[in-house]
Amino acid sequence: MKASPHRSCERGSALITAAVAAAVLAIMVSGVMSYIGSEHVFNIRSHRWTQALHLAEGGIEIGFAELNYQVFRGRNYPSSARGWTSLGGGTYTKTVSNWVDTAGNVVGTISITLSGISSLSPPPTSPYILAVGTCATTPRGPTISRAVKVRLQPSTKFPVAMMSLNKLDLNGNNVYTDSFDSSDPTKSTNGRYDSAKKQANGDIASNDTVTNSVDIGNADIYGTASTGPGGTVKMGKNGSVGPTFVSSDRADTVAAGVAKGWIRNDFKADVPAVTLPTGLSSAANLGNISGNWGFYGSGDYRASGISLSGGDTVTFNGNTRIYVTGNISISGNAKIVIAPGCTLEIYAAGSVAIAGNGVVNTGNTATSCQFYGLPTSTSWSLSGNGVWVGTVYAPQADLSLNGGGANGDMSGSIVAKSITLNGQVQFHYDEALRSGNLANGYNVAQWQALRYEGGSWIAE
Repeated sequence: MKASPHRSCERGSALITAAVAAAVLAIMVSGVMSYIGSEHVFNIRSHRWTQALHLAEGGIEIGFAELNYQVFRGRNYPSSARGWTSLGGGTYTKTVSNWVDTAGNVVGTISITLSGISSLSPPPTSPYILAVGTCATTPRGPTISRAVKVRLQPSTKFPVAMMSLNKLDLNGNNVYTDSFDSSDPTKSTNGRYDSAKKQANGDIASNDTVTNSVDIGNADIYGTASTGPGGTVKMGKNGSVGPTFVSSDRADTVAAGVAKGWIRNDFKADVPAVTLPTGLSSAANLGNISGNWGFYGSGDYRASGISLSGGDTVTFNGNTRIYVTGNISISGNAKIVIAPGCTLEIYAAGSVAIAGNGVVNTGNTATSCQFYGLPTSTSWSLSGNGVWVGTVYAPQADLSLNGGGANGDMSGSIVAKSITLNGQVQFHYDEALRSGNLANGYNVAQWQALRYEGGSWIAE
């Protein structure tokens, strides 16, 4: 029996249709697989693109940390022991190869360049950090690199007249803060405070975040008062605040101060512990300084203590640094004298009680008299008959300012764990301390992402 030609034709058509369908399906599957593969590659490259930026930002943090570390240590240059290479002209580089993630997978490499660093002591005003993050090779493409450039500016240890980590309490009567600028002859006289040239920038601040972090009491703050986030300010019935000397414009209640923006709760400052500068721990040992001493030339010294009483006088003639391993006590009519054109830096490990005639700073400016409290120095008291001109940076110390006597007059700036004013204290902030000469590391002044074009990195 013969097959029907019609049925044979149907079978052939079915086979052809099946073959075409299979071919179309194969093409579709191939297209889908190609699409999925491409998407996978694109996703990986997109991920690497983001990772490269994160690596660059990590490089910025490494450079930032190095500069701040060296400033805190009082050193001049980035350290070769920490992987930095000098290229000359104030430029340093470092490469971190085979950076890994938490799973141990290699992510890429970071190249960091620091520039504009002729010295870190004093710190340069505008150093730059350029960081390039390069991710490992990706499928169907080269490595991916991205760059970030940051300009830094020095911050200061003394951004306000008085700054505490915890409570700031202004007790007593006839207490006020204002300001001057020792670097500007229109705002000072021979570098000293002059009431005829006074300024209304005697700001006070607390880093604390609790109720009544700052208690103005009956003081007059010719400037602003600030606390950390969540902190509050308390004010007595005779207190006032505001960056103006016009009585009718000042705020005499907390509510008015907040409304004018002169009382704020968004203050935040980094306050690192004091680190003993290199060389002081092994400097020449003077023993206990007491009685009447002549003068010392410039240099570094150690002392087991400073104990002055009666009419004792110690004169420093030179640029002198002293590491005091014990306590400092000045009482009676005793005094320390800083000769004209000279400077004194004291690093205290024990308690500090300065009364009597205190420290006579004939060097004129606050930077001529610098007192630092090491972490073990937790109790400070400044009082007496003399006029205080200088700075105190003692972030672990509870500090009291006891006015009265002949003047109760203080110029410069103070940083401490807590600050309590008693009696009559008139405190004049030296705005020149904001210049960064007393550096507290760096802040970011400008951040810029870069792209590689024409053989160099340019702004995106």
